[in-house]
Amino acid sequence: MAIAVEVFDSRCNQLGEGPTATGKNNNQVQWCDIYGKAVRSKDLLTGQSSEYLADEHIGFQIPRSVGGDILGTANGPVLRDADGVIRKLPTRADVDGDNYAGVIRWNDAKVSPDGDLFLGSMAYENQSDQGALYRLSKDGKKLTKLFGSVGISNGMDWSVDKSRMFYIDTLTLRVDQFDYLNGEISNRRPLVQVTEGMGYPDGMCSDANDNLWVAFWLGSCVRCFDGKTGKQLEEIKLPTQKITSCVFAGEKLDQLIITSAVGNPGEQVDLDAFPQAGMTFIATPGVVGKKTNLFGA
Repeated sequence: MAIAVEVFDSRCNQLGEGPTATGKNNNQVQWCDIYGKAVRSKDLLTGQSSEYLADEHIGFQIPRSVGGDILGTANGPVLRDADGVIRKLPTRADVDGDNYAGVIRWNDAKVSPDGDLFLGSMAYENQSDQGALYRLSKDGKKLTKLFGSVGISNGMDWSVDKSRMFYIDTLTLRVDQFDYLNGEISNRRPLVQVTEGMGYPDGMCSDANDNLWVAFWLGSCVRCFDGKTGKQLEEIKLPTQKITSCVFAGEKLDQLIITSAVGNPGEQVDLDAFPQAGMTFIATPGVVGKKTNLFGA
């Protein structure tokens, strides 16, 4: 039986990404519109929605344990306090010697089970080797480059036992896995090979059984893969093409929030064919997910 999908939030995102679910009942759902320079939220229980804007494109947003968010602004990252005050953190320039402003931006990020932030970059023009993956220490003081030659650094998550990290570089058309130990990654190897016609793997999350829920750009769906074998287990079809990421939410963590995009700036988009492009969706896939890890600094 097909998994039903409904519109969770009808606000149109140019490039919706990086949803999180926080609060006592995992009911405070939040995501960013990268090119809209916006962070939007909606309460799963009350339906109340809000948003705030930034001065730069926002590649990711993750709530902090002390309130406020950490934002992947194009030349950041930065801490945004609950009162809106912005505080600087180490940037790519501190690691690489140049931020490559206007050429490179942050894209996707997630807090590891150990509390560090893993964050990736990409080139605005999608060059296949200009991005990289970094790790920001849990206190926000040290940014380390883990590896380069990345196309579009995208979805990531960790196994329940913390022994593996899952990772997507969209342009490789794969989901890879690493061995993971105390914040260090090693032994990169393919887990899921995406074939022609499936679209491009984008953001993702994993459930309590270590199965991976991967959003597919130009694939009109989220697909679930076995986290051990890479075999496809499930597919959630969406009414628009550019599906970007997903997160489990709700008191039981059994609801999947799915973000989408209208498209990149300047891209020709047929909104008559896809009138719900850029909206945020919700589904109940019949599994239990994991809580969003907050950033501690």
